[in-house]
Amino acid sequence: MGFSLRTWCSLVLGLATAFWVQIDNPLLVGVTVMILAQPLRGQALSKAFYRLLGTVVGMGVSIVLVAVWNEQRGPFLGGVALWLAACAFVGSLERDFRSYGALLSGYTVALVAVNCIDTPQNVFNVAVSRASAISIGVFAVAVVNILSGSPEAWRGLADGLEKLTQPISATARAALLHLYDRGAQADVKLGSRILALTTRLSYARTELERGGARANGARLAMVSMLNVLDCARGLGRQAGRANIDPVIDDAIARTARQRELRGDQVAFTVHILNTIRADLPGHVPNADEAFAIERAARMLAARINSHVGQAMLAGRKKVDAHCGTIPIATQPNYGLALIGALRVLIGFSFAAGVCVITGLPGATVALAQTALTLTLAATNVDTARFGMGAVIGIPCSVLAAAVLNFIVLLHGADMPFLALSLLPQTFIACLLLMQPATAAIGFNYGVFFFAILGLDNHQSYNPTEFLNRNIFYLLAALLAFIILVLLFPPSPRRQRFWMAATIVRALERQMKGHGEAQGPAHLTRSFDRLAQMQFWTELLPATGSSRNQIESFTALAELDMALARARAYARQARDIAALRPAAEMAERELVVHAPMAMNEQIHRALDAVPAPAVDQPLPTQVAAINLLAGLNAALRAWQVALPRLRHYGIVNMKKGL
Repeated sequence: MGFSLRTWCSLVLGLATAFWVQIDNPLLVGVTVMILAQPLRGQALSKAFYRLLGTVVGMGVSIVLVAVWNEQRGPFLGGVALWLAACAFVGSLERDFRSYGALLSGYTVALVAVNCIDTPQNVFNVAVSRASAISIGVFAVAVVNILSGSPEAWRGLADGLEKLTQPISATARAALLHLYDRGAQADVKLGSRILALTTRLSYARTELERGGARANGARLAMVSMLNVLDCARGLGRQAGRANIDPVIDDAIARTARQRELRGDQVAFTVHILNTIRADLPGHVPNADEAFAIERAARMLAARINSHVGQAMLAGRKKVDAHCGTIPIATQPNYGLALIGALRVLIGFSFAAGVCVITGLPGATVALAQTALTLTLAATNVDTARFGMGAVIGIPCSVLAAAVLNFIVLLHGADMPFLALSLLPQTFIACLLLMQPATAAIGFNYGVFFFAILGLDNHQSYNPTEFLNRNIFYLLAALLAFIILVLLFPPSPRRQRFWMAATIVRALERQMKGHGEAQGPAHLTRSFDRLAQMQFWTELLPATGSSRNQIESFTALAELDMALARARAYARQARDIAALRPAAEMAERELVVHAPMAMNEQIHRALDAVPAPAVDQPLPTQVAAINLLAGLNAALRAWQVALPRLRHYGIVNMKKGL
C-alpha cells in the first residue's frame, strides 16, 4: 500500500508539474515515474541518478548518429543496432542500476534518433524535450520518497547482515568445536546469500550520511563472513587427523569461547600459542597443527571484523578515516553478455527489416519500442518470461488506456479528476511489480500505459488515432515476444559450463604463478563464481551428477584460494631474514610444472621452513606458522582437487598442464 501510494503521489506531482510548465511530452513524466517505481528509498534515488546519466549519454549519441547518417537509412539503422548491442553487452556485465544506466543509454537512442529518422532536423528538440520530462519525473520521485519517509535500503542491508550472523556463527562454532564439514553446497548457498546483499549495498549509499565510509563497514562485514566460511571448510576437513595433539584443539576451543578477546589474526595466533604452551611448555607446532592454528586465528579475527563492520554500518562505531576501501569483486559472465548483445543486434535488425518491408508511416514507433523491450530484457536471466510479460502487459495496458480515455476521462478533464482516475491503474501496476512471478507483466503494463494513453496537454479522444497509434505498440510486443522466446533461448546447462570454465581458467593461471593475489577481491570473486554456478545448477533437474559437479568445482576454487594464500604468506615471510630462504623456495615450489611432482615440491618447501620454536621472536613464530599453514593448505587442496583435475582433463600426469 505504501509503495503504491508513493508511486501515485509521484505521478500526480510529476504530471501536475509537466502540465503547469507545458512541456511537449508530459506522458514521458508518467513513464519515468513508473520506471523509477521502487519499494525502497535508496532504490528509487539510485535508479533516478543512473536514469539521468543514461539519458544524457543516449541524447549525445542520438545527435551524433543523426548528424552523421541523417540521409542514409541503412547505415543509420546499422549504427543504432551496434550501439544497442554494445550497451546491452556492458549492461549485462554490470549489476544493479549501473546496468540499467548502460541499457538506458542504448534505448534512448532508439526512442530519440529512430523516431526522428524522417525528421532529422528535430532531433535536438526531441532530445531536450525528453530530458526535460525525465528530469521532472526524477524530481517528483526524489521529493516524494524523501518527504514520505519511504523504507530505507540501508536498514534492510543491516537486517540482512544481522540475519546472516546466526548461521555464520553456527558454522564457525561447528568448525572450531566439533570440526564438522557439512559439504560444499551448503556453504556455497550461504555465500550466495552474503553476496546477494551487494545489491542492497549499492542502494544504501544514496541514503546514508558518510555513505561511502558506512558502506565500507558493510563490505567489511560481508568479506569477513566469507572468510569465516572459507576457514570453516578447512577446519572441518581436518577432523580426526592423528598428528594434531588434542591440546591444540582444546586451546583453540577455549580461545573461541573467550568473547571478550579482540584483535587481528596475529593477536589471535599469539593467544592460541600461549594457551597451548601453558599446558605443553616449549611445544613446537607441526605443519598440521600450524594449519589448525592459522585457520582458527583467521576465523576468529574475521568473526570480530564482521561485528565491527555491522556496527560501522549502523553508525554505532566511529569509522576509521585511514581504513582503505574494501573491494567486493564479482565475476562477469561474458558468455551471457555476448548472447544478450547478439540477441539485441539480430532482433533489432529483424524488427527494422519488418518495419521497412511493411512501409507503414508509423512503423518507427514499433521499432523504437521493440528496441526498448529487447534492450531491457538483455540483463534478464529468463528472457522468455520478459517476452511473455511484454505480450501480456502491453495489451492489458492498451485495454486499460482505452477504458480511461473513452469512458472515464470523458467525465472530467481537470488535474484532480485525472489523479483519481490514475489511482486504480497505479495500484494494479505496483501490485504486479511487487510479485516476482508477475514483475515483467507489471513493468510492461505500468511503463507503457502513459505512452499508449497518449497523455498530452490537449488530450485526443479520437478512436481512430488511438487505434492507429497503439497497433504499433502491439506489433512491438509481438516482435519482442518472438525474438526473446525464439532467438538464443537461455540455457542453464550452457551457462553452468561457461562459469565452470571460468573457475578452471582462474585456477590454471594460479597454478602457473600468475593468478590473482590473495585479498577481499579474490575471495569474493571466487565465491561469486561458485554462487553463479550453483544458481544455474538449480535451474536444472536435481541429480547426483549436479551435486558432484558443485563439489568438484568447489574443490578447484579452494585450490585456487589455497595457492594464492600460500604465496601471500611466503611474500610476508620474505621480510624476516630467518625465513627468507624458505619463503623464496616456497614461491618457486608452488608453481605447477609437472603434476606428478607437485606433492614432492610442496613437501620440500614444508621441510625447508624453520620450526616455530619458543626461542624465536614472536613475529618469526607467527610468520613461520602462517607459512607452514599456507603450504599445508595448498598440499591438502591439491590432493583433494587432483582427481577432479585429471577427470576434467585440466592436467595430464605425463605432460603437465
